[in-house]
Amino acid sequence: MIQILLVPTKMVGTRGKARDFMQLLEYFYDRNNDIVNYHQRKFNLPDRDKILLHGSPASGKTSLVLDYLMNYDPELTLYIDFQDPKFQFRDMMEEDVEGFVEANEIEILVLDHYEHEYFEKLPKVKKLIIVSNTYYKYIENFHSLYLPLLDYEEFFSFQKRGTEKQIFNLFLKQGTLPQLALQTTPKEQLFLQFIKSHFSKSEQKLLTILAHFNGATVTTHQIYTYAKERYKISKDLIYKQIKHFQEQDIIIFIEEFNSSKQKKLLFFDFALAKYLTLTQGFQRQFETMVALSLTKHNIHFKSFGTSGFITYRKQLIIPAPFESEERFWKKAHNRFSSYKKTDIKKIIVITVNAQYEFKIENIEFEALPFYEWVVINDEE
Repeated sequence: MIQILLVPTKMVGTRGKARDFMQLLEYFYDRNNDIVNYHQRKFNLPDRDKILLHGSPASGKTSLVLDYLMNYDPELTLYIDFQDPKFQFRDMMEEDVEGFVEANEIEILVLDHYEHEYFEKLPKVKKLIIVSNTYYKYIENFHSLYLPLLDYEEFFSFQKRGTEKQIFNLFLKQGTLPQLALQTTPKEQLFLQFIKSHFSKSEQKLLTILAHFNGATVTTHQIYTYAKERYKISKDLIYKQIKHFQEQDIIIFIEEFNSSKQKKLLFFDFALAKYLTLTQGFQRQFETMVALSLTKHNIHFKSFGTSGFITYRKQLIIPAPFESEERFWKKAHNRFSSYKKTDIKKIIVITVNAQYEFKIENIEFEALPFYEWVVINDEE
């Protein structure tokens, strides 16, 4: 007589899931995470037990972390990438991670492409590094490090050859995505690859709308009205997507100096905005480049109508790529009363290559090429 042992289906499923978890963790533990051709950024991970590294997609967060891990014994590290396709039909429990960490005496745990609150409780480990596109305030004492896209100085350091003017022209064409600063592949191919790999089809459509409005004073409602005339989208969804893009620093709304209700939209990469739409001429692209430089240097500023940007120290930054001294001198005299009324201390004109200076009464006017201004524009 053969005795048949019946095992409850639920128990089999639980055991199967546990086995899947272990296989997945073993895969990440054994995976080769060595990174080649990494170009050092001006940011380093601090010596803290808990770190949150955040920033917009493709800002180089993963590369920075993998380069950091190369300084440690791989037997003591565990890097988990939640964007890995093996997560498609699997979940992971913090208890499994914690048990694996303890069993293998792992000291450094990295959770990359992590969705905040994915785990109910974060795994216990000597050093925990969370990598995410968005900021989140954890109850635990985390050190937060924001990694932006490249500024001009970093882009310059990535280049092996070329004059200042040549590198500046390349910066205009390539933009601020780190992978583009090192690639010889046509930027259109890399832009397309970046968009398809980081955004859903609905988000891709919204990106083109936002790129269209880059540098314009616009409300969320106006964006929605413009979008719904071009594709089917609900108001709730587009508001949700815009909020999500703001959290990822893909777009920034700059407050208008003369009206707190009006805000100017700033797209996170001027070259990508030009790729996505036909409305981004050189002037708009140049203005965005200047504004992004201000944000990356942590300078607090507001939009000053169509003139430019005004800093908290009452310096007026005017992007005027091809403005000659004679033409700008005439404009300065015509607008001088408004400058004086606003208590402007100094006016800096950002050009492509022109350089000059003059003074009207007590206001100093100075024109500088972008690549010279950008290395000295840190007021903080």
